[in-house]
Amino acid sequence: MTKNPHIGSDALAFLDSIIPDTPESRLAERQEIFRIALTQAMRDGRKRAGLTQKQLAEKLGVGQSWVSKLESANNDHTFESVMAYLNALGADFEASILLEGQKATVIAAKLGANREGVDAAIEPVWESTKDSQPKEESNSPEFELIPPEEKNKCRKAQAVIASGGGLWAA
Repeated sequence: MTKNPHIGSDALAFLDSIIPDTPESRLAERQEIFRIALTQAMRDGRKRAGLTQKQLAEKLGVGQSWVSKLESANNDHTFESVMAYLNALGADFEASILLEGQKATVIAAKLGANREGVDAAIEPVWESTKDSQPKEESNSPEFELIPPEEKNKCRKAQAVIASGGGLWAA
């Protein structure tokens, strides 16, 4: 029997030496970290709700194995599956979009909301009106992510929403 030359060595250092440090590998790493954190949060939420995998599966109308797979970081998760899982728990989902390390937008799924509640699902952190102040930072930068004509359409839509017309106003 031969001796394993890697016993006692640093496994992370070995992986660093064989996996190139590229934008693609860093993205894959962040995706895996997020997948692990998401599945842990889902399991914690189910347990906090006092449900077993079988009970949650019954609420969803699926088999217990589907819930088990969704709670595993070893499987891909569709957004729709995660949303169905959270809805069955009576939980919600909120995402923050960060630009240059600063919170730009918060999006809440508002899973239990009616039509009016959905109007508030997207909460811009940096307002575009002249009288408003950013909610997070007072010196928020202007990002040129969309052309000016599209930005004007967005401002008009925001004005309709702010006037109480909601997303479904004519």
